[in-house]
Amino acid sequence: MDSKIRWIVPIALVLFVPAAIAQAPWDFLRPAAQFAFQLDPFIKPVIFLLSIFLFALAFLGYRKTGSKKSLFVAAAFLFFAIKWGLKVFDIFVSPGYFLSDSSENVFELLIFLSLFLALFKK
Repeated sequence: MDSKIRWIVPIALVLFVPAAIAQAPWDFLRPAAQFAFQLDPFIKPVIFLLSIFLFALAFLGYRKTGSKKSLFVAAAFLFFAIKWGLKVFDIFVSPGYFLSDSSENVFELLIFLSLFLALFKK
């Protein structure tokens, strides 16, 4: 009898929990998402300016040390600044449709590649 009960609970969970969750699984996050959406036009320029500032710092560090690692870090921040510059430009040109997800993925791949080289280049 005890072995039958062990099988009933997991089966009930598999059958009934997804149905209960499917009604509105992320509703509790909607206020936070709406708040973030309202702040988006203000946050994008801040991130763009910070990325330019960090690129300038990394590039100055490269000029001072001559280290290739610093150059790769500077390149990562440059790609980051270009990506966010395009996102800020997107606010004024075509709200949300100028820079596609695929284009963002290319920039992120370049950023990760630059940081990877900065970490593991001898």
